[in-house]
Amino acid sequence: MKHPCLLLLLWVAAPLAAQQSSGDRARGLELYLEFACYSCHGYNGTGRTPLSRETSGILGSEALFVSYLRLRADQNPINPRNTMPNYDAATLSDQQAIDIYAYLLSLSDDPPEIEEIPAFMDVLESAERRPDGDSSEN
Repeated sequence: MKHPCLLLLLWVAAPLAAQQSSGDRARGLELYLEFACYSCHGYNGTGRTPLSRETSGILGSEALFVSYLRLRADQNPINPRNTMPNYDAATLSDQQAIDIYAYLLSLSDDPPEIEEIPAFMDVLESAERRPDGDSSEN
């Protein structure tokens, strides 16, 4: 049964602190690439639609993740403007979904501080310098 209320109930009831998986993380990476999940979620889960354990509510449990994939009907029930393919069991088995889930749990959205990125700091410093050597604004 495809029902957004059921998905919301699963989302609220999922124990977010108990993020563990019985899946195969290495196989999950292969499937993540094979199904082109990276095209929206990026190679590290921080693409235009973030999907890392710090940013995504659908990673609360294996059951929630698999249910989300099955109940989508090509629409995100939380944000209907955000579409994604519906993965039924004939397309993606439960074990394959659990393997992808295991891979996703290994991702972390923990970007470095701006000051820790030398190339970015060079760009900022360059932008602050004016051609006449004056860094003040007029």
